[in-house]
Amino acid sequence: MYARAIIMEQLGILYYVSSFPKLSESFILNEITELHHRGHNIAVFAQNDPGENITHEEYEDIDVPIYYVDASYTDFPQLLSKKSAQMALGHATDGLFKHFSPKRIGHNLLLGKQSAEFIESLDFDIDIVTAHFASPSRIGAMLAARYYGIPCTVTAHAYEIFSSPIVPQIKYICDSMDHVVVPSEYNRNYLREEIGIANDITVVPATTQVEKFEPTALTVENRLLTVARLVEKKGYPYGIEAVNKLIEQGYDVEYHIVGTGDRKDRLQQQVKEYGIEGHVEFLGHVSDERLQKELSEAAVFVLPCVIAEDGDRDAMPVVLKEAMASETACVSTTVSAIPELITDAHNGLLVPEKEPNELASAIQELLDNPEKRKAIATNGRETVHNKFDISKSVDTLVEVFQSLQN
Repeated sequence: MYARAIIMEQLGILYYVSSFPKLSESFILNEITELHHRGHNIAVFAQNDPGENITHEEYEDIDVPIYYVDASYTDFPQLLSKKSAQMALGHATDGLFKHFSPKRIGHNLLLGKQSAEFIESLDFDIDIVTAHFASPSRIGAMLAARYYGIPCTVTAHAYEIFSSPIVPQIKYICDSMDHVVVPSEYNRNYLREEIGIANDITVVPATTQVEKFEPTALTVENRLLTVARLVEKKGYPYGIEAVNKLIEQGYDVEYHIVGTGDRKDRLQQQVKEYGIEGHVEFLGHVSDERLQKELSEAAVFVLPCVIAEDGDRDAMPVVLKEAMASETACVSTTVSAIPELITDAHNGLLVPEKEPNELASAIQELLDNPEKRKAIATNGRETVHNKFDISKSVDTLVEVFQSLQN
């Protein structure tokens, strides 16, 4: 049995995630980096390696043990092991077998067993297991943590709770953990009111290292920028339509799009149909250096988020905080927790979702009024410095972790 260390200021933390490192989940890497730099011992248990060409500098700056799961049907005899049996028996009456299929339970027992063995292999003790995204496979994190009698938390982000949610499963996962973390008040209210979570919930904004996004380049007038995956909830069609309207009004704008996703072809087709190919450039993935340059050069950062047909939505996008930290004026929508970050007409402009005319008007307002644009950009940078730097989020997170230590 794994022996726990006497709790000291330095914590041993196991991150339990689906993929690592993942470009679209930079907030997890930011969190790990900050904790690592503070002297905490970090290990990562990941279900897979996304195989992406990682460009985040933080990944090069940390050296933490990472375990990648290799679970297949040939591994199912492992379920006959003493560890797996003890994990299963410990949850025979708490709802696990009621809400999840035998196949799902078996998979989680495998994940829990491999996670437990990874914990045993480390040369430092684990004081807490923390999982990101409240999806069914996070049950494995809880199983491993309970096997060793250590606390387990889960951070409920976005798609896994908003996109066609299976309410009893989300409720079981969140209420079975020792604590729930969310990136916004919006998420907390949603879990309480729509899912019925009774567990303790703490808001820890997903964010970035603000100082990394110091303004580094002169603004390029009429340059618009969006940085986001090319997926439905980012609202790209409305952004492209707004850009087309501005061009029709005589604005010589250039619109840079950073990101990749399954909607790239249809978005490029939309641009072609409008005949504005000379004004819109799809840049794909870019390096950290290029991203910082793009954020600094943009006159206006545009993020026209929407609630997707299946209910998926952003909570409080990290990229908005990065743009604001770069002292670039932002235009976004009133979806979900974005109003917790942006106060309309103070540190950004907000419009209703799926309203390209209002989106175009807001962009136009900032292009036509450089002084107002500058004031909003300055206020935006001040907001993220004062309220949303990664150091503040990790302060709160560590308080949660320490409060769970016996």
